[in-house]
Amino acid sequence: MTKDEVKAKWAVAKRMIALTDDEKNCNTAEDCSLAVIKTKLQIAISYLSQLDEHGSKYNMPFTGNQMKWALAKPTANDKVQKATEWCHQCYLLREEAYPKWNREEKTA
Repeated sequence: MTKDEVKAKWAVAKRMIALTDDEKNCNTAEDCSLAVIKTKLQIAISYLSQLDEHGSKYNMPFTGNQMKWALAKPTANDKVQKATEWCHQCYLLREEAYPKWNREEKTA
């Protein structure tokens, strides 16, 4: 996929996980939890975007409904843990695909 196609694919998800001022300032414990969840999802989507840019095949570690569940209030510790787990799974997917990208770039 081209960078523009990747941007279009992830545009809605990126808007959903944009941090608000309250979340950035951590005015409440709920805001802090939501900020952590959104940050983890931002990192996960960044990893998935890299996979898309390189044309890597992968299985999504989470669905849109699961992401909506994690972002819904009230936030709880299990939602933070789930977002952290998804982020780590996306990291592992990217790390698994990375050596292939290196070979492709060296032979290009």
